Amino acid sequence: MSLTNFDNRELMIKFYSNLIKNPKIIEIGIFKGEFLDYIYNNCNPLNLDGIDLFEGTVGSGNADGNNFTYCNLNQSYNELSLKYSNCPNVKLHKSDSSIFLSKCNDNEYDIIYIDGDHSYNGVKKDLIQSFKKIKNGGYIMGHDYEMNMTKAKTRYNFGTKQAVDEFCVYYKQTIIAKAFDGCVSYCIKINK
Repeated sequence: MSLTNFDNRELMIKFYSNLIKNPKIIEIGIFKGEFLDYIYNNCNPLNLDGIDLFEGTVGSGNADGNNFTYCNLNQSYNELSLKYSNCPNVKLHKSDSSIFLSKCNDNEYDIIYIDGDHSYNGVKKDLIQSFKKIKNGGYIMGHDYEMNMTKAKTRYNFGTKQAVDEFCVYYKQTIIAKAFDGCVSYCIKINK
């Protein structure tokens, strides 16, 4: 199977969400909500769940890993809650992602995008729970799989690649696409 390449994660998630009529989508790791906004405005979700701890001050770069900035996640939650207060199909959840997912129905979601805890154990927990919750033929995607140094100014070492590669071997899944932001995203079409 050949790998489909996208220039950025926006193009990738839009492409795959457009293959599904009104997909049910989860984004794990919201930060300031820019990618959540993109998904809402471009992917026609039936439901969009945004999950984050929404606690304390956290730092992050953009999709390329550049322009590192800090965000008060409590403030982000309040601002995003107000912004989406009249959007019944968007729900924000203050929760550990693996705990939230464990309470969802199995085979419920079409797309789950993982961009929360980037440690090996954090990504592994999110992947295991996501596999249960994603529909057969749905897509598990995530950020920070590897670095694309043509766009990134700083090299980061996350646990994402190891966790994703092991997940694919254990569950007999394959990465079908990558989005080449500075911090590369992956896409797995789930076959159960």
